[in-house]
Amino acid sequence: MTRAEPARGGRAAALVSATCVAALGCAPIDVESTVRLDPPSPAQEAAPVVVGGPQRVATDFRVEFIQLGPRLLVDVRELPRCAQARHQAVLRVETIERSSRGFVAWDFGLGTVAGGFAAFAFARPNAFGNRLIDDQGRVVYDNTAAWLTGGAFATLSAILLSAGVVNALRARDSVRYAEAREVLLDPPGACPDRDPKGEPASDRRLRLRLLDEGGEALELEAQTDASGRAAFVLPPWPGEAQGSVPAVLEIGVADADSGQWEERVPSFRLRAPWSGPPSSPDAHAGVADTREEGRE
Repeated sequence: MTRAEPARGGRAAALVSATCVAALGCAPIDVESTVRLDPPSPAQEAAPVVVGGPQRVATDFRVEFIQLGPRLLVDVRELPRCAQARHQAVLRVETIERSSRGFVAWDFGLGTVAGGFAAFAFARPNAFGNRLIDDQGRVVYDNTAAWLTGGAFATLSAILLSAGVVNALRARDSVRYAEAREVLLDPPGACPDRDPKGEPASDRRLRLRLLDEGGEALELEAQTDASGRAAFVLPPWPGEAQGSVPAVLEIGVADADSGQWEERVPSFRLRAPWSGPPSSPDAHAGVADTREEGRE
């Protein structure tokens, strides 16, 4: 009569482990790309090429104001700034850096371990085979499990090592060269088709900010008319301010519904105190221009 003893190590557990390890064979590749522009090659055109006409790149503002006691009148004019665009031939160099997060080392390491385990299974099949005892008491081994386990891990080793080679090739850095054109803008100046003295900033939202010594701001709002003019009535100023008070005039963009403000903000100073109705208030006038420092 023949008796069989359980095999050492379950084949199912070995196959499950092999499947989990095989999942590491496909590595995610992180890619980071940087681009720089180098001088053109001798074969490229070196002289910049003028493209179209001047383009509007910014808007400056000129504000003329008159202060009569607490009453402030402003005349806002917008000054479009234009620049000529040119195309300059350049050499575009794109450096692509790739990283496999260390998966290549895992592929080769686990592939080597799996290959060593397969070699051990083939070299010592009795360690994996079923031990059988016949009627005469002799011990024989069924090495089918050893051949299956060794074959499975040999296949796994080949897959991991192949994946390591593929991932190492995928993770190589590269550099690409291409001829391109860079857009250059000349220094901005007055637009040729606009009035150099400016145009009325009509239907613009205005916000006047008065700054006290403590850095706190008092805000007043108004709207320009079709001629770019608006009026403010200054409230009583807290404290006993003497001399002048700094003020900035924020100007809304042409699209009234956007709620955005122009980047360039004219600033000037108002005469203080203005509280109380003087019998004959002296007019205080000045000009604020975003192209230069405000002057009174």
